[in-house]
Amino acid sequence: MSTVTSGKAPHAPLKTGLSRPGGNVSPFFSHTSGMVSPQAISNVRHLVLPPSDRAHWRAPVGNSLPLHYLAWGSRQFGTAPIAQSFHSGWTYVVVESGCPTLILNGRSEKIVCPALLILGPDCPFGWGDSRECMSKLMVWVWQRPLHPAIANLRSDEMIHHELSGCELSEFRRLHALSRNEVYRADTHAEAALGGLQALLEARIVRVCEGREGDSRKEAIDRALHWIEEHVATRQPLSRLADFMGVSPATIQRLFRERLGTTVMKMIAEIRRREAERMLRGKGVTIKEVAYHLGYRHPHDFSRAFRNHTGKLPSRCGFSEKSASGISAPTSLRNEAALPANLCA
Repeated sequence: MSTVTSGKAPHAPLKTGLSRPGGNVSPFFSHTSGMVSPQAISNVRHLVLPPSDRAHWRAPVGNSLPLHYLAWGSRQFGTAPIAQSFHSGWTYVVVESGCPTLILNGRSEKIVCPALLILGPDCPFGWGDSRECMSKLMVWVWQRPLHPAIANLRSDEMIHHELSGCELSEFRRLHALSRNEVYRADTHAEAALGGLQALLEARIVRVCEGREGDSRKEAIDRALHWIEEHVATRQPLSRLADFMGVSPATIQRLFRERLGTTVMKMIAEIRRREAERMLRGKGVTIKEVAYHLGYRHPHDFSRAFRNHTGKLPSRCGFSEKSASGISAPTSLRNEAALPANLCA
């Protein structure tokens, strides 16, 4: 679920004493706390820093990086609230755990984790919580958005979207990569952070548009598609693991957890369906089906098919024809016959 909120005070236009992001005026960093009215802060932008021992990074003054600030780890907003203020940049927040209170234009809203927030530079916000409660967050503050869907938002808007566990894992990975880059501080950091911002924002837009599905389901779908496209492979488990970029044991575990079966049993089932599909075609011989499925000899295929289905291929609505003149594919001629089952 996504919600869009305007943080702008309805009775007065917002003004700022700072140049737009990328100008010569540096943000004002503050450790102040407590509620601040929109009128009181309309001419000042704050980046409220946590205590020095809380995990965070801020860009050095005068640098050209597209990223202003990163924060991560535990926060105790009940004892150390963050004042409502405007920020010089676009703030992306992922609430990993806890239930902190977002203070937005004088209103308070409990944020149930995991959740994603996007807050424009003209959307004043702060954080509070019940005393002794702990929250865990990841924060990026970027100079400006790259993705058109985010860049077209009004600067006083706030986006709130609930996350799934799989989506949260992806944002954790991207934040870790962002932290790695800012601490490299070499000549490649600016380009690398620009690429990470583009990747992060593409992920955000997919999540908010409902296009980001279950990553495990997507992995299963890719694996099944690969098996269907490579029914003749002689080492399907190892080749599939290579394609997926994981170990054979991981693939086996994924299939057991999501499909309740093994990889080899699923391969056998896909080969059976493909065999029956071909056998229903006109003019297709058993030899052609056998070679298509990776068998060197038609008899090996017939035996495997009967063991798996309890019937001969010739009983599948098709009269076996002579296959003279049809030879096995070159890649299979010098191979030993596949085992007598459809999981060759």
